[in-house]
Amino acid sequence: MSQVEAIRQNTRIALPADDAYLYRLGAALYGFASINSFMTEIITYLDPYADRTCLQGMMSGKVLDTFRGVVKKWTGADISEPANRAASEFERLNTERSDFVHSYPITSPSGVQILHRRVDAKNKYFEVTDGFLDDFTSRLTSVSEALYDIRRIVRPEL
Repeated sequence: MSQVEAIRQNTRIALPADDAYLYRLGAALYGFASINSFMTEIITYLDPYADRTCLQGMMSGKVLDTFRGVVKKWTGADISEPANRAASEFERLNTERSDFVHSYPITSPSGVQILHRRVDAKNKYFEVTDGFLDDFTSRLTSVSEALYDIRRIVRPEL
């Protein structure tokens, strides 16, 4: 039995038949968690009194607020451009992550299991497609690159 078959047999929940869809979901969640953790690392470089363990326990929106706050207080070398890039794209990714984390499974009109974002206060209503997840995952790199840029400026010895 393959690992994928073993995982599928571990639950009675109707999973999408497309293993790549499930892989995309996992990569998106894992990738966002990685970026969130990297942002907490950068916060501790900008504010040596910040508690990384505490930061990692925060919701991602609060991590972003903390990041923006420490950037504003930073008096060292100029990090404004990469910090603005990181914050802007992280905010968008966080919103989109919430969209698929708070979605629900449906059987689509084409007969496949897929996540669906219900209508909410912002009138969002869409299927969480492969394209959505691929776009999300591809943009994780831009936040990572901006955070690396900050780290190179603030902690060039790393």
